[in-house]
Amino acid sequence: MIKYMGLKVKINQLIANLNDYLLLFLILLIIFGAGVYYIYALNWGGIIIILLLTLSSFYWLTKHLFPKSKNVKNYLTLGKKEIIWFLLYLLFFGLAIYVLEISKTGRALISPWQVVSWRFFFFYLLASLTLILILIKKTVNPTEKIILISLHYFLSLSVAIIVYKIGYGFDPFIHQATMELIDKKGLVTPKPPYYLGEYGLIIVLHKLSGLSLYFLNKILVPALTAIFLPLIFYRFLKNINPDGGAAETKPGAAKFLSVLFLLALVFSPFIVTTPQNLTYLFLILTIFTGLSGDRQFLTLLLALGVLAIHPLTGLPALIWSLFLIFSKYQNNFKHLTRKIVKISFFVCGALALPLALFITAGKNLKNFTLNAAYLIEPFKNIFQTLSGAGQEDWLLNFIYFLGDNYNLLLIMVIIATLIYFYRQKNRPDWSSLLLINSSLLIAYVFVSQIVFVDLINYEQTNYAGRLLVIMILFFLPYLVLALNHLIRKVLAAEMFVRISWLIFGLALVGASLYLSYPRFDKYFNSRGYSVGLNDLLAVKKIAAETEQPYIALANQQVSVAALKELGFDHYYQSAQGPIYFYPIPTGGPLYQYYLRMVYQEPSRLVMLQALDLAGVNEGYLIVNKYWHESGKIINKAKLTADVWSAVNNDVYIFKYRR
Repeated sequence: MIKYMGLKVKINQLIANLNDYLLLFLILLIIFGAGVYYIYALNWGGIIIILLLTLSSFYWLTKHLFPKSKNVKNYLTLGKKEIIWFLLYLLFFGLAIYVLEISKTGRALISPWQVVSWRFFFFYLLASLTLILILIKKTVNPTEKIILISLHYFLSLSVAIIVYKIGYGFDPFIHQATMELIDKKGLVTPKPPYYLGEYGLIIVLHKLSGLSLYFLNKILVPALTAIFLPLIFYRFLKNINPDGGAAETKPGAAKFLSVLFLLALVFSPFIVTTPQNLTYLFLILTIFTGLSGDRQFLTLLLALGVLAIHPLTGLPALIWSLFLIFSKYQNNFKHLTRKIVKISFFVCGALALPLALFITAGKNLKNFTLNAAYLIEPFKNIFQTLSGAGQEDWLLNFIYFLGDNYNLLLIMVIIATLIYFYRQKNRPDWSSLLLINSSLLIAYVFVSQIVFVDLINYEQTNYAGRLLVIMILFFLPYLVLALNHLIRKVLAAEMFVRISWLIFGLALVGASLYLSYPRFDKYFNSRGYSVGLNDLLAVKKIAAETEQPYIALANQQVSVAALKELGFDHYYQSAQGPIYFYPIPTGGPLYQYYLRMVYQEPSRLVMLQALDLAGVNEGYLIVNKYWHESGKIINKAKLTADVWSAVNNDVYIFKYRR
């Protein structure tokens, strides 16, 4: 009996810290993976070194960062009544997943909602309602509630994972091809000082687990978001308001409901795995870990992990975490010293990112001039109003009132939340958040003026736009507290008010789910197509029918299909430097020739100029049937090409010989 009780305590102790152990292990893999790869390689020798460093550090850190609690709760309790509710939730969860699974397709899609039935939203909202009823029950264990919320987060984030059979987006294909080359050769050169953390993490997990790089690259960010965010949000609210507040009629319910209804914020960055999106996730973990207790060293480790993945997010995270450490010990310094150090942190926050972009850009930096257009470009959609098209559809009216005015509504909520927060007498000291965001605002002004020659026009403001996202993430703790305060008030209100807010909250969560993915409806056209099966077949067809060096002028989705199928080993030396035989990147010279062929005229002269640039004698023009005015382009190209063919009457291939 004593042995059984001891084992049970150990199991409960493990469950209590399982999330922390996993987070620490992953962040150490990211840090050491990036370091070993940058210095050496990610072959089996490098993997062994990474594991030795990670395991030895993990063993030491778990003893110091996660001390054993003497009062360990029983995390493995579930009553008969609760089991019925759990099974009901899992039923709706499973039905929603089933609808997504039968919607899986290899078609080139603009939006997953083109193939996903309305039944998915029906089951999703039923699952959400069931989960809400579970969360307000006192008899359900907090751990079990968090597990269910994590499942719901994953359901919300899994649409693109399941529906897009080949893959979703553009960047994930680039990173996957890079990791496949690293997995094969151990490294690729040159080694840039970014992305290394994600590459190291995925390749180590791939080699240890045997799971494919394709699967890991597809599921990493959605899965880690579902695992880590619900618990970190809950712990944050528990530390800020441990007793639940006097106005809360159901102890603890407001905290769990707050975590669930955070899904009402649009969560697009977490539906697909890219290094930037992974840094957004770990930045949130860094921020909430730093505000949730005295684990400043863990916060610093998280910031270093973010830095190892992408400096654009990592530098603000590192500066902020160091400022937290200084704040803890600032009373040991004189007043003047404290002031100088704080000013130094502010200056570093304002200048670190612009300087880093200058250094990494090198010859790709076009210029740095004050251009108001670049400064205001990311703000253009803030004051959008609802379109007049399709006013008869009340559901889309509601969704797009939120979607078109999302940024404006978010800014208004942040301002209102800040005013409310700083009027409270017993508020926590979060001056560090204002300091970092003030410095990032200045950094934004500088970053918005940096122009890169290898980026197409509509991507020039990407870095500035990402900086605004980072600033919003640093304001996220205020939003979480405001949501928790609102839910506590609602729970204390009469039944009619609670039901009204419940319906409104479910509507917001459903709308956010719809808006978080690309859309194609009477209000909005996301335009960008996914990689389709016919794109892959076209790439294979061209590769199989010729043994001569060639180039192919195609859109970006066909180009990444080529990268996925054929890898990186297809570069030609040209007067403009090495060029890939498909138009990657989209700001490169081959893409300009493609644009001339499809927007002006599919001319043999233009193709010959592209052949001259690459120094080859064969070239292909690939036209997808979904392309604007594809019929005209196809008919004209038939007259100028030497040979033409089609893949399933969907992708047309035109061959040109010198």
